[in-house]
Amino acid sequence: MTAEDKILIARYEDKANQCSENSMITCTAFLDMRERSIIASHLVAKSEAKTVFYGAFEDAERTAAVMLPYYIDADDYTSLNDYFKENSDDNPLAVIEIEKDRFSPSLSHRDYLGALMALGIRREVTGDIMVNDSGCRIAVLSHMADYIAENLCKAGRGTLKARIVSPCDCAAADKPTVAEESFTVSSLRLDSVIKNAFKVSRTDAVSAIESGIVFVNDCECLKADKKIGDGDKIVFRRKGRIIINDCSSVSKKGRIIVNISKFI
Repeated sequence: MTAEDKILIARYEDKANQCSENSMITCTAFLDMRERSIIASHLVAKSEAKTVFYGAFEDAERTAAVMLPYYIDADDYTSLNDYFKENSDDNPLAVIEIEKDRFSPSLSHRDYLGALMALGIRREVTGDIMVNDSGCRIAVLSHMADYIAENLCKAGRGTLKARIVSPCDCAAADKPTVAEESFTVSSLRLDSVIKNAFKVSRTDAVSAIESGIVFVNDCECLKADKKIGDGDKIVFRRKGRIIINDCSSVSKKGRIIVNISKFI
């Protein structure tokens, strides 16, 4: 465990203790998937405070660890979002809806992220950036929402208009497109599934796993030979996310048929 990991754990413990002692919602800054995996593995089960990883958007890659007092009955994204619909002032996250000028060129995730960095916004303040044809939606810590909305007016060569919206109002609109695909493998090893699902070489698949950018069911996985099964969610950072729908059938040549949902 690195020094940065220990600091992350200490910050989580401080927020969890604050939640338990004061019976109030607390949350961390936004976590990437590795940081989320560390907290999930080491602390969530030990903490008295109930923890939900919440990123404003359903199935968000970047999430905050939201600690809940005993009187809030929520244990996943859906139930917590339902609570925030009725208690919007309690939500520690907000969404900035960006509309680019119709004369502006197409803008990418990199353009919007670069514009945020130019404002001095640290990455931990922002969650997923959901790009669409007319602009994007950005999950942010609520205490920074006003500043970002007032100052984010340029990205790349584009001119922007920004406004704050409730995460609950845009959750359904930002569901990713899902494509159904299938392929065959000789075994259900993680590296083999990664190779075929994301169309990379076996060498690149193993390298990605060993470098810590592949996650199985939201936990970092460093073992290329890990066995994968029905229902497993696999995230390959910067490549995408899949869910294994079925891997129980075998082809005429004796290879395992893997059916997946691929999130685009």
